Amino acid sequence: MIDIQKIKSFLKKYHHLVAMAVVLLILAVVPLTRRGFNVVDMEPEALLAEGEYQISPYDDIFRRVCRRHHIDWRLMSAIAYCESRFNAQARSPRGAVGLMQVMPHIAKHWDVMEEELLDPAINIDVACRLYKSMQKQLRLPKTISDYDRAAFTIASYNCGASRVTDARNLAEYYDEPKDDWTAVREYMLLLSEEEFYNHEAVLYGRFKEPHITVAYTNKVLNRYTNYCNLSL
Repeated sequence: MIDIQKIKSFLKKYHHLVAMAVVLLILAVVPLTRRGFNVVDMEPEALLAEGEYQISPYDDIFRRVCRRHHIDWRLMSAIAYCESRFNAQARSPRGAVGLMQVMPHIAKHWDVMEEELLDPAINIDVACRLYKSMQKQLRLPKTISDYDRAAFTIASYNCGASRVTDARNLAEYYDEPKDDWTAVREYMLLLSEEEFYNHEAVLYGRFKEPHITVAYTNKVLNRYTNYCNLSL
């Protein structure tokens, strides 16, 4: 039979040791669970050799991380190709890092430090989180096609959801389908012109280089379509 009084007496006498043990246990567990990673996730994973992969040496990592986020790994692979040509050590002049060219200040939202972005699994994980956060900001209707949903989210990944929202608002103002990427991208291109970035339907002002986002989005979509046609 458990003697409750003895336990209470022990805890009272050695409370400082018990508290220290609890702190040490928390410190041991938290680093393994933060940001949704577990022990297996954080272990280094060997890259696939040439001939063992369909898209890139990171195929298995993309599959594993994207499965957790319920995102098509072929889509994220298409983004990675267009962002870095699958170079996990890539750094852009603006400071973007790794496979998915994640900006360090964005990664900090999920408690990820810049040097950690050189880990392919962590880099892809943050990119997936960013991709899903763009979807939430866009508030796209459930009725929208998968193609258009992907197009708007890819564009947002490149330039931010606010620019995509402005283009969709303009399309709606001129009675064009705001859930159709083909229609909306034409209005996005107009956001560099004063007549349109000062329009009452536009909330975020001038967009200096919309052609870059449109070209980027189309390039990712084309590559994604090609990946989907592979026997994976």
